[in-house]
Amino acid sequence: MFKLDHTLSPDEFIKSFFEVNRNDHQRPPHPWEALFREGKCTKEQLQGWAKERYYFVKNVPIKEYSILYNCPYPEVRRMWLPKAIEEEGEDLIGKPGKPHPEYWLNLCAALGLSRAYVINSEPLFGVKFAVDSFANAAFKTSWLLGVAVSEGDDTARAMARDLDVFRKHYRWVPDEALEFYKLHAGVDVEHGLIRKEILMKYASTKELQEDCINAQLMKNNMRRAMADAIYMEYVVQGTKLNTNGAAAEASFPM
Repeated sequence: MFKLDHTLSPDEFIKSFFEVNRNDHQRPPHPWEALFREGKCTKEQLQGWAKERYYFVKNVPIKEYSILYNCPYPEVRRMWLPKAIEEEGEDLIGKPGKPHPEYWLNLCAALGLSRAYVINSEPLFGVKFAVDSFANAAFKTSWLLGVAVSEGDDTARAMARDLDVFRKHYRWVPDEALEFYKLHAGVDVEHGLIRKEILMKYASTKELQEDCINAQLMKNNMRRAMADAIYMEYVVQGTKLNTNGAAAEASFPM
């Protein structure tokens, strides 16, 4: 657990928040990430990964609304509401943006998975355990920790990097099916600025500052635990999905 010697000023805290996160990423890539980035994943492995990651993607809007539900400060709720609506789908307010899980289902379809199969499938236990710990940060623990584990510049950079990986190594995936990555490579920069402003104002004690930093480290470990489960299941064990009719040539809805 990360510990502080004393309460930091807002500027010192946010600097430490990002530095600790950046240092935590200075590890060799996870075997699954290395396989993916080098373009060595099979179609079947990508199918398994996409099916599992849907459980994470569909829980993000739930986490956002948990922040709104639990936060007692109207000014924070007003700042966070546009992000929650965007995740849930800006079609709610008459704009063209769809719920973000829908964009992920488009990618799943392009990989040869049927929409119904992905929606109705159960995640691996390791994936469910990891994602639930992330989603519960806002639902059962603290609205502020929900903000701390939200997307930022690092997420935007990762989305842009993975978009390039798809375009370079997995060219058989239609570019229009990668809208999830295109979207997040942009909006997560803006989301990160909102997160930064809230954390600087409301993480005002040593304990809250420590909790926010440790929540971010927990999120990093959540992603590693997901990758562990996916790599073991679909690479080491070589499991292939029995998609019950999910045709390899399935088209994705637009």
